[in-house]
Amino acid sequence: MFDINQTTKDYMSLVLTHECNKKCPFCVDKYRGSGETISIENVKKAISFGKEQGIKDMLLIGGEPTIHPKIDIISSMVKDAGFRVIMTTNYTKPEIVRSLDGVVDCFNISFYNQKSLPKQKDFKSDLTLHTLIHAKQIKSVADLDNFINSHRENGHLKFSTLLPCNDWAKNNQTGSFLDSLDCNWIVLFNEILGQEYKGCVIKRYDRVINKVAHQSFKAHVNGEISTTWERNI
Repeated sequence: MFDINQTTKDYMSLVLTHECNKKCPFCVDKYRGSGETISIENVKKAISFGKEQGIKDMLLIGGEPTIHPKIDIISSMVKDAGFRVIMTTNYTKPEIVRSLDGVVDCFNISFYNQKSLPKQKDFKSDLTLHTLIHAKQIKSVADLDNFINSHRENGHLKFSTLLPCNDWAKNNQTGSFLDSLDCNWIVLFNEILGQEYKGCVIKRYDRVINKVAHQSFKAHVNGEISTTWERNI
């Protein structure tokens, strides 16, 4: 489950691949489609670095991490090293997600109007359903309330406004309706505003309040470790 008290020093992103089986117009991965996947040696490097830094949570991300041919080995390596394992997935390979139940501590499942979604009662791992708020999906309080009421059984619910990474994302922002919610306002990662609403967390990437906040570490597929999504080598 997403912890509102988590800081960027608590977690590290491990980029497993830049391959993905979806083509989202709001994708922030500038290396998407490069065909790159992380090696076991670079996973070991990231694990060693994470231990040195006192990292608690290792986020397995992509691209789509379930595409990596050694996703089972990598997940077990990170788990056995003592990290809490969190995986962000589009849930297009449910059989792989199911096989990692109990190894991955939390599946952060991105919502894309899938016809079939897992339910928390059927999993040992913690499930979070992460939904983006934009003009094509959720654009009013009524839409938000209906989604919450319809998906409680799928797990914890988390929402985000779009990161304004390109023209599509900028033109389809609808986060302004959230300003009128009856909610608790919070600050996440000392960087962006957030909201607690009906037991859910909403991350307001359209409301950055500290552009120089400390960023989390990212372990890239090529072995580079930095606090930016840009690679230098």
